[in-house]
Amino acid sequence: MMLLFWLLLLFIACGVASLVFCGIARLLFPTFRSGEHKPGTHRVDLLPGTHELKSIELPLVGGPALTLAIVLAGILAGYLLHFQADQWTLLLLGLGATVGYMLVGFIDDWQKVYSKEGLSEGAKFGGVLFVSIAVGALYFFLLPSGRESYSPYKDLPIISSLLCSHHTIAPTCAVTSGIPYWGWFVFLMLLTGATGSLTSLSVDFSDGLDGLAGGLVFSAALSFAIIVTGIIDKANPGGIVLEVMSLLCAAAVLGYLPWNWPSSWAARRNNARRRAKIIMGDSGALALGGMLAMIAIFSRQEILLFMVGAAFVLEGLSALVQSRLMTPFFRRRLQMLRFSNTKTFVPHTEFPLPFLATPLHCHFDLLGWDRRRLVYGAWALGACFGLLGVMISVVPLAWERYLGRIIVLILAWLIWSSGSWSKRYFIGTYPFTATRRRRRLALYYGYPYTVMGINLFHRVEITAASEDVIETPAEEWGLYQRMNIFDARAMLGLYCYRANYFPAALAQWNRIPEKNRLLRPLIASLLAEVEARMALEKQETQPMRRDQILREQPPIISSNPADMPNPHEPIQSDEAANGVGRDWPALNDSQQNGISPLHTSMTENRASTLNGRANLDTPEQILLPKNYQDENAPTTSSTHSSWLSRFIRHAAEE
Repeated sequence: MMLLFWLLLLFIACGVASLVFCGIARLLFPTFRSGEHKPGTHRVDLLPGTHELKSIELPLVGGPALTLAIVLAGILAGYLLHFQADQWTLLLLGLGATVGYMLVGFIDDWQKVYSKEGLSEGAKFGGVLFVSIAVGALYFFLLPSGRESYSPYKDLPIISSLLCSHHTIAPTCAVTSGIPYWGWFVFLMLLTGATGSLTSLSVDFSDGLDGLAGGLVFSAALSFAIIVTGIIDKANPGGIVLEVMSLLCAAAVLGYLPWNWPSSWAARRNNARRRAKIIMGDSGALALGGMLAMIAIFSRQEILLFMVGAAFVLEGLSALVQSRLMTPFFRRRLQMLRFSNTKTFVPHTEFPLPFLATPLHCHFDLLGWDRRRLVYGAWALGACFGLLGVMISVVPLAWERYLGRIIVLILAWLIWSSGSWSKRYFIGTYPFTATRRRRRLALYYGYPYTVMGINLFHRVEITAASEDVIETPAEEWGLYQRMNIFDARAMLGLYCYRANYFPAALAQWNRIPEKNRLLRPLIASLLAEVEARMALEKQETQPMRRDQILREQPPIISSNPADMPNPHEPIQSDEAANGVGRDWPALNDSQQNGISPLHTSMTENRASTLNGRANLDTPEQILLPKNYQDENAPTTSSTHSSWLSRFIRHAAEE
């Protein structure tokens, strides 16, 4: 009972210390902000020196603050619980590894702040690999448990003789000299290096949205705290040390999360209030990931780590497979017959890749999912993986453990396959069934099927063009056929053009990036004609050029690859009315802190509606020009571009 009391006290102390240290770090280092720009899949690059990224980035102080809380609480735990020499050695190895990973990330953050470019991928990987191997070597030479090979590795048919001097049914095998001694040393270095580096980098990949990595680490650390309780006994004095490390990891993240709570805010839609005040940066992500890896290695649960942290595995694996394997291979070896007769450069967004962007959370962010709900959903997914991992570790029967592993694999496969499901779009009618009213054309993503009343698709937007613009049987057959977003936007623009909704057509075509638009030369000629017709409607004596029609818009400043307007989000009513996107206002002092003065008191639902992620069943998502009149059409609400009109409207609603 006293042990439980001390563990609870240490958990609370570490959480409070992390909360306080994060607040102090924010006050002392408010300008320690990243200046690195990372061009993403669907964003234009910024000209060097034209804008200051630090105006919208948050201080990178969460990582050192929570690491300091973990180290101080860990040392306090050693004194309160009267650790023995081997226990102190194990604790200091774990804390030292955490500090080592943090230093690698801190160097990367420092480079981003003062050199505007972080460490190269090779340098960062080399740093975490060095820390992992160094800790593995110290663990082998300083502790007796490090010189014990264990199942399932010692029972492998090919390398068993290299890891154990004699065959035994016991779960462990002590190695003292000879080939097994050095064989286990090399194997432990490889195991520690791979587990430590991959886990820390996967957590780093997950740190792309406010609160995302923190919540996932909390559920994984808490799961390991439950798992490790099974090895707390006098025969295994290291069990209590691992319990302390797991609880401190979870507590530190819990104290950090109030400073990095998720919200619907995005740089490209800054109407929602940003709740986060700081971010952990690479220093915090690498430290937490490395600490989880050390807990798994010291407790000999490396395989279970990949199940408890399956969310991190999906994030890291998506980046590795798509960015480092598939894209380079397709660039060298893939020939797209559709573009075989053109010399125009084919961007990788035309390749048959599994995701719109990586890591995995960027894919759903580009689809326009509300960021707050996206993070909450990821937390729930991480909690499910954690619970399944706990179940696998505590159930007594082998078939129950295998069932848990199969469920983890099925759940991970469903999340992975959702990329290909949601990556493809199709054009259909709204509503689907024939009615007296003219059905309009709409954009969907997913599969054009309904199974047992469950829609396998999601409606993105409804256009002003009706099905009357379909002229040929081939175009009619083209409805409900899956395609990429660029072809879908091109076709919707063509249908709006036929219906004489020229601004709506221009808005559709302008959502296609320039590199992808060059592969569709028909759009260029239609754009010229639309510009001429719009000039005539404005009673201009000379046709207006397209660059005169498009209002100059300052780029969104952020290092998140998904923080630029992208072709996957719904087109707003004002864009369909005038053919151009909304003006992105310059950031003032309040917006630099993530708060808009006119929208601070808005509810999250209201903010989510304004920032382009509203419920698509609302009339505002039906894209009709302002001068469009149709007695059968749903009523649209005009979008006020004046800040004064927005203020008056907001005051009237309250």
